[in-house]
Amino acid sequence: MNDLVAFPDRATGFVPQRLTEARLALQISRAELARDLHLTGQAIGYYETGDRRPDMSVLLRISEILRQPVSFFLSASPAFDGLRGTRFFRSIGTRSNKVNQALDVKTKWLWELVGFVSKHIKLPAVSLPDVPAPQSETGYHVREIEEITTQVRRHWGLGDGPIANVIALFETHGIVVTRFELGSDEIDAFSCWIRQRPYVLLGSEKKSSSRSRFDAAHELGHLLLHRHIAQEDLEDKAVRDHIESEANTFAGAFLLPRSAMLREFYSARMKHLEGLKSRWRVSMQAIAHRAKTIGIIDEHQYILFRKQISHNRWHKNEPLDDVIPMEQPNWLLKCWQLLTDKQIVREAGLEDETGFSLELVARLFGHETLKTKAALAPKMVFRLSE
Repeated sequence: MNDLVAFPDRATGFVPQRLTEARLALQISRAELARDLHLTGQAIGYYETGDRRPDMSVLLRISEILRQPVSFFLSASPAFDGLRGTRFFRSIGTRSNKVNQALDVKTKWLWELVGFVSKHIKLPAVSLPDVPAPQSETGYHVREIEEITTQVRRHWGLGDGPIANVIALFETHGIVVTRFELGSDEIDAFSCWIRQRPYVLLGSEKKSSSRSRFDAAHELGHLLLHRHIAQEDLEDKAVRDHIESEANTFAGAFLLPRSAMLREFYSARMKHLEGLKSRWRVSMQAIAHRAKTIGIIDEHQYILFRKQISHNRWHKNEPLDDVIPMEQPNWLLKCWQLLTDKQIVREAGLEDETGFSLELVARLFGHETLKTKAALAPKMVFRLSE
């Protein structure tokens, strides 16, 4: 698999596309940027079309407002159109076009950085099973999804027990995972394929590890079950609702295998569910819903459980949410550490070489900094590209 980014020759001057990207990433309109710069919206339009170039005094102000180094606006922007597949969002509400555009830009930047890393370090091969198409034109039956989750677990050498670290598991099998601010309280995560490699982007706003693990498994469901869904198909709310339901079913079955739940869910008492949460690192609400799905408890019992959740005000914050540690992506961080240790990358000259600031690289890689977190990352094996 070729993950290398086809970068054009290094630009020799101002690159209009970079101005557009930086502006969209912060969800700033042309008019808003123009107002901050004491210019007209038409002037910003000229800059973004390339009809005019800002002088250095203006570019310095643009750099400050859009939080990018000057070198970013002077660095080439590799073509991205047509390389990314359908975006799947784990969303709890409506999204604005500004949010979508901002996430598109951040995804492109992440892809650029993965390409930069892959020029020096061999990326792990994508290891995902071939998933059969649904037998019905209306979509997957629950039984089919159950079989697919078992197939994935066996493909990855897993039994039917708890998964210790979902993010580390994904990274081991070639899925690029990161965690950063998604810019909207209504989005928990999203995913897409880029050049035959799956990407899962998790929100850093969520504070519950158990819910975040479910988000990650939900996105894996999209990546495996819905590659045939086109972006335009998602304009239909019925289609969106249907594939969201399928991805939720996948996540529950993947994290909580049927055989294990039949064996371990022998009580609906809250203390027992809390123990199951501690063992499986999945929310009590997801565990109870899974039990209802496979028939361990009936609708009446499930309603009683929901009432207890409501009574205790545990809809968003359950017991153990402040105890179970948040899983962090580490593969990209460790790659960066290797590149700097081998002095293949010198952080002092990073902005001139890539156009990206060290701060932006850290955020896109899912960490506050690139240095303070490095010691926390587990040991991983890498091979430098020949």
